[in-house]
Amino acid sequence: MIDQETRRIRAYRIWESEGRPEGQDLAHWYRAGDEAVGPVPDRREYISYSPGTAPAGSLIIKLYRSSDQIRGYVRTVADTNHEDTVFPGEEMEPEAAFKLAESHRADSGNPVFVELVEDVGWNPSWGRLRP
Repeated sequence: MIDQETRRIRAYRIWESEGRPEGQDLAHWYRAGDEAVGPVPDRREYISYSPGTAPAGSLIIKLYRSSDQIRGYVRTVADTNHEDTVFPGEEMEPEAAFKLAESHRADSGNPVFVELVEDVGWNPSWGRLRP
């Protein structure tokens, strides 16, 4: 049997790995207590973006400051003959940008890159950022 703190951390990681759905507290708590369940996936992982590092087809989340808020958008890197595709074509909260990118990553399996500009620092609640 696992201790309460380990169970709490596992339940939190399950919740995060499923996109932070509401109303699943008890389900996550019971799953976290099941020792037969394999390791809980760690938080989402992203790669720090710098120009030229993302191959065509990759997703890039660009986070920047707009007034006193951090905003972002998601774009798909095109090949050299085309312009990158920005979707859905508007700025959004960081959490919404990560959720959008994750939903599209599932289709491709490609890594997601993150570009931080205008003094935006990485927030660990977004996941892990690799250099």
